[in-house]
Amino acid sequence: MGRITLTLVSQDKDQCYLQALAKSPSYSAVTSFSCTAKALVEFGKAIKGFPRAAGETEEYSLGAGMGRAEFTFVTVVTTGLCELWVRIKGLQGEAGQSAEAYFPIDYLEPAAIEAFSRDLIKLGTGHAKAAELKNQFEKV
Repeated sequence: MGRITLTLVSQDKDQCYLQALAKSPSYSAVTSFSCTAKALVEFGKAIKGFPRAAGETEEYSLGAGMGRAEFTFVTVVTTGLCELWVRIKGLQGEAGQSAEAYFPIDYLEPAAIEAFSRDLIKLGTGHAKAAELKNQFEKV
């Protein structure tokens, strides 16, 4: 099981405010951050067709400063599937300390990454309110 969900909280012109929720069987993390709509479209295009070759890696980051989500897609050569290493960074508590979670979401099929790619582009162009990537064992 495992998933990452990016939900549009609000949008002002080209600036989007998102909530990122990542879950795996052992960990979960959530943060909120701002990014441009263009960054969402670029992310979607960057992972479109992933993986294109055995051993391929694709990295992308959304947000800046204390709130952000970083993504590293990796091809698992032995299975043909992919895994996503996700790093969620955000603020914790009233004193302004930062919190960070870093863990994998594995058993991702290329078709699921392709659907996430399309959803990111829709999110960035104002045609969707969320983009979600689930592994093959995640239920609705």
